[in-house]
Amino acid sequence: MKIFLLSFSALLVIFSFSNCANGKQVQEKPPQAVGQAYYTTWTGGVKGAGSGYNLFIPVEADADMQMDTVYFRGRKAVLEQEISAPNLYIARFKDPGADKDFVMHKDPKMEYGNQVPAMIEKIPFELEEGEAIVRYTRNGKEKFFRLKDIQKKDSEEVRLKNPQNIRH
Repeated sequence: MKIFLLSFSALLVIFSFSNCANGKQVQEKPPQAVGQAYYTTWTGGVKGAGSGYNLFIPVEADADMQMDTVYFRGRKAVLEQEISAPNLYIARFKDPGADKDFVMHKDPKMEYGNQVPAMIEKIPFELEEGEAIVRYTRNGKEKFFRLKDIQKKDSEEVRLKNPQNIRH
């Protein structure tokens, strides 16, 4: 009986450690259908509008994949297909707390009413500067790939959708 319990517990330990290797496997090269990604920064023009950056990932028209999440610059965001350009995925990152006013006073009672800043979720990947990890689905299977050399573009370089709506 003692031998049975010992061998059973040894097998249990072996199986529990074997599941640790089933982590997220990241492809170092993106699929061929994915183009060169870039990002732009933005700032709202009025108080309280906030600021942030948008990540753009172009794909070929016949891509048989559905991208849904991206990890970039230490943050996680949802990837959305642009309605007017279905070959372009966009992730929008808004800086937390950039649009909130805080009262700072030597009397702590005067600071009552300040909202607690939003916590940024820790991502499960180690990323270098200019890298992103994209989660996508192909043939019903979830996969990940790494994007490298993501460049920042000025807002003027990115084509405006409706320039006639902009008033100076």
